[in-house]
Amino acid sequence: MITMKQIILSAVIIFFSFYVQSQDNQLTPEEFAEGWVLLFDGETLNGWKAYNGDTPKTWSVNENSIYCDGSKGGDDLMTIEHFGDFDLKFEWKIEEKGNSGVIYRAREGKQWGQPYLTGPEYQVHDETENFSKTSVGSVYDVYAPSKNKKVNSAMQWNSGRIRIINGLLTHWVNGDIVVQCKINSDEWNKKVAESKWKDNRYYAKSPFGHIDFQNHGYRVWFKNVKILRL
Repeated sequence: MITMKQIILSAVIIFFSFYVQSQDNQLTPEEFAEGWVLLFDGETLNGWKAYNGDTPKTWSVNENSIYCDGSKGGDDLMTIEHFGDFDLKFEWKIEEKGNSGVIYRAREGKQWGQPYLTGPEYQVHDETENFSKTSVGSVYDVYAPSKNKKVNSAMQWNSGRIRIINGLLTHWVNGDIVVQCKINSDEWNKKVAESKWKDNRYYAKSPFGHIDFQNHGYRVWFKNVKILRL
């Protein structure tokens, strides 16, 4: 028999879950005052399009989030606007063994078939104890994240942040700085020369570009996507 206490407890849990969800995809008063802008309204993909395309085929709104269904060979999703120096915050979760990424300052055009040919990538992945230069929070294949990185497992939410100002690039994972480097510094150029981008003359050269969510053939969700132009 269900007791009154159990009924009240269930009602509290349902209310709390609704309350938490209702706070997603909104600016705090502090963010509003600082000039942050929502890139995702929680209901539509307004402001987004397929990379080198128009209407995205593998992206939709699901669970109050931007959702990729993981179709193989599917399109990336990118902002219609482009950004130069910025501070970007987002939350993500991914399926088991999943792989995705957030690519920034990506340029669109027929001469580039993929956004990662022009923009650096913040790696999104299902792993919890990997600190290689292709792991979560890395500048993909260029800079590995620090060992203080803590990542929640598959299908749990993580927070990410990317900040670029005057060439200084910083990546956060769940509130901790995991990469900080200077784009086009001697160290940066050396690491790029040792990476898969070594023969790519366009990699990370643009001072502006689009924010791109990668379809790497796995289901992934993004929410609370906010940006501040610097």
